[in-house]
Amino acid sequence: MEPGDRVLVRPFFHIPVRPWWTESYQSPFYYPGRVTKVIEQRGRVHVELDESLYPTPWQDRVQIFHISEIHRYGCRCQECAKPGRDIYRFRADQERMRNEEQP
Repeated sequence: MEPGDRVLVRPFFHIPVRPWWTESYQSPFYYPGRVTKVIEQRGRVHVELDESLYPTPWQDRVQIFHISEIHRYGCRCQECAKPGRDIYRFRADQERMRNEEQP
């Protein structure tokens, strides 16, 4: 994994539980992003999440993930098969990638 690689991750976001308090949760959906930095000794990767067409609940688009939590962008496993609200953009990107792979 290198900076610039496209990946899918489950972003962390904050949900207000009181007017003065939020709690962090991890999304049940995989969301696209781009690797910005790899810290191999710790197995951590900085990922900048793609800009969304909708309001987002995360505070920062650059988030840190363990390397085991990251899927490649074209992944078709069962977990990645349920994209979040950005499904139309996700499908368009998937179609574009398939077309680029064909000679």
